[in-house]
Amino acid sequence: MTVDTIDYARARQGQEAAEAHASATRPFLNPAPMSETFEAASPSAPIRLAREADFRLGAMTIRPSLCEVLVGEGRQRLQPRVMQVLVALARMEDRVVSRDALIDSCWGGRIVGEDAINRCIGRLRRLAQTREDGFAIETLARVGYRLNAAEPGAPLQAPRSSTNGLSLRGAFALVVAALAIGAGAVLAGR
Repeated sequence: MTVDTIDYARARQGQEAAEAHASATRPFLNPAPMSETFEAASPSAPIRLAREADFRLGAMTIRPSLCEVLVGEGRQRLQPRVMQVLVALARMEDRVVSRDALIDSCWGGRIVGEDAINRCIGRLRRLAQTREDGFAIETLARVGYRLNAAEPGAPLQAPRSSTNGLSLRGAFALVVAALAIGAGAVLAGR
């Protein structure tokens, strides 16, 4: 046996002994949830509702494992797919989630129509309207969706859609163009 082989064998035995000692001192530690926690940082990581922890959005308590939302004293049940979309948006913490990432995490990459995502987003927006201090979902045209959660006790302003600014600018440009055409017609008539 060469020196390198002996050193490798001793190092391997030391590593195995350290792993055995760690598992003996922490018998209830399961390495699988640790890998799922790491996986949750990805926007397209699959969402398993039974393993998701409860969380708060403003004054609402979201319970993914039961597919329910606690609003004050009342409860609202959500369809599992709608709850998956809510969890996917909440995981990203105020960052944009693309439609493709929603399809990957909520539908397992299956091909779904636009109406499936639109239905889930619409249902979540109706839920958000039940409380002023809950959350809002902002649509970023051709990019995706972003969940805006209110701090408990603070009313949430509905986010302005990025298309509102464009339509106001477009309307202003239309008025200016109409005035320019009208002024040109008046000057041409003299």
